[in-house]
Amino acid sequence: MTRNDRNRLIIWVWITSFVLFTPHLCAQTINQNDRNAAETRQTFVDYGKKYIGLPYVSGATGPNAFDCSGFVYAISRESIGYQLPRTVRAIYSACKIIDDTRREPGDLVFFKTTASEEPSHIGIYIGNSQFLHCASDGPNTGVILSSLNESYWKGKYYKTGSFLPASKSLREAEQTETASVSPVTVNSSEKTSFADKIILDATAALDWNFFTSRNFKLNFRGLAGTVHAMYDGRELKPGLGTTIRWDSGTGTVQIPLFLSLTMTENLRIFAGPVFTIGTPYLPGTSDEKIKRSVFPGILGLSFNTPSFKAGKTELCFVQDIHYTVFNDTDGSALSVLDSLASGLVFSSGLRVTVPLRSLYK
Repeated sequence: MTRNDRNRLIIWVWITSFVLFTPHLCAQTINQNDRNAAETRQTFVDYGKKYIGLPYVSGATGPNAFDCSGFVYAISRESIGYQLPRTVRAIYSACKIIDDTRREPGDLVFFKTTASEEPSHIGIYIGNSQFLHCASDGPNTGVILSSLNESYWKGKYYKTGSFLPASKSLREAEQTETASVSPVTVNSSEKTSFADKIILDATAALDWNFFTSRNFKLNFRGLAGTVHAMYDGRELKPGLGTTIRWDSGTGTVQIPLFLSLTMTENLRIFAGPVFTIGTPYLPGTSDEKIKRSVFPGILGLSFNTPSFKAGKTELCFVQDIHYTVFNDTDGSALSVLDSLASGLVFSSGLRVTVPLRSLYK
């Protein structure tokens, strides 16, 4: 095994370890045996009440204005130190869906207020059929108290989700009922299929970087189109995708086939082999050939803004940073500067996301 082969092996072992173990290091949980569950829930609710009267502003997370998911996101983080995802759909996916009879203060109530099949509004249940939320329209807007018995909200109510441990009294009641009640058969129509958890997205982007091996300047590096599918699990969100990229810097067309792991709503990592059409040249030159590498191929990070609805789809802006491996013509490694000039590219674009189930339901 050559030195270059050993270095490549070390890099890809490190990448694999990062992909497998980072989600567990970053995961945030609340102790399900928390003896102070009722107190934690009350702290969450009481803190939210302090903001009653503040206005609704799309995309805002406080402290002077909120949107509906931004309100829940901010209150959870600031009152009990728990970091929920940023959007309604993501918060819904992160919660344990519970029966309405199990609802407690501090649980989250979800509503369908648009034509989408996904929940589009969220509130904090505070007891006695009341919930605290940030409304965008209607006779009262901003952070307000509403009732689940109001005709509008009763008609739009979807489900209740819980991310906090049940209070001691509810856990005792559940244990008693578990011992005395026979199992209930779940209606098969309410079961979630594998396909229901598949999220599709497509991205159109402009590629650029800011240096070649000869000078530092803003460089246009081409155009890229990506299609991607992700399994929207509660903890792990693996995916796979492919890109067709015209790289004007190296004078080639690149087709990465990559595996991905979505770490949070706004961060995705990806890696995989790259197939290249054409003879690559060192960016900034017209006669210095370099050699393409299939594997190792590409490694990257993808950041995106919070999404906004557009019918059944969601749109967001995306910024990728990816590195594609190139070598010298004899297979040896390029210098650090030549390697970065060839392979390090920034990709800015627009992503469209749609749940697979919305295409056939």
